[in-house]
Amino acid sequence: PLTNSGGPGDLHNFNLFPGLNPVEASSALFFQLFPNISVTIYPHSVYTLMTFPTSTPGVTKESLSLLMAPGAKLKDDTDEQYKEKCEKLLAFVVNINDEDVVAIENLQEGLFNARDQGIQGEFLPKYDWPVHRFQNMILDGINGKTLNEGIMPELDNAFEKKMQ
Repeated sequence: PLTNSGGPGDLHNFNLFPGLNPVEASSALFFQLFPNISVTIYPHSVYTLMTFPTSTPGVTKESLSLLMAPGAKLKDDTDEQYKEKCEKLLAFVVNINDEDVVAIENLQEGLFNARDQGIQGEFLPKYDWPVHRFQNMILDGINGKTLNEGIMPELDNAFEKKMQ
């Protein structure tokens, strides 16, 4: 569930997508499309992120788009107020994304440096399973194999139950 915290993404800053039920109106959905696309859906907006590796270890290029719900502008907001709210929301999303990119680029550098030094690091299952899973998906894709369901995380269906 989303929590209003006085930030630019708070639900009272914008009108929501029409037709949302109460659970949807207080939730965010996060989708990862293998291998490099993220889609985040908030009750008032959607943003997409595509990441692209480069030939330089530790450097990731990306493309980020923020899409607002039709009619997201509050009735009492001026066009200038709405534009400012959207800019603050985008700046917030960019800041969060930049934190993630730092983690991705540090991982790339670490893997590159470890390879050159003949070091094989250990994955810590509690923290590194998404990296391990993603790397196995890449290897399987390169080798023409289908997704190995054995490395899939156990999913929680609490949100789905609330929707029923």
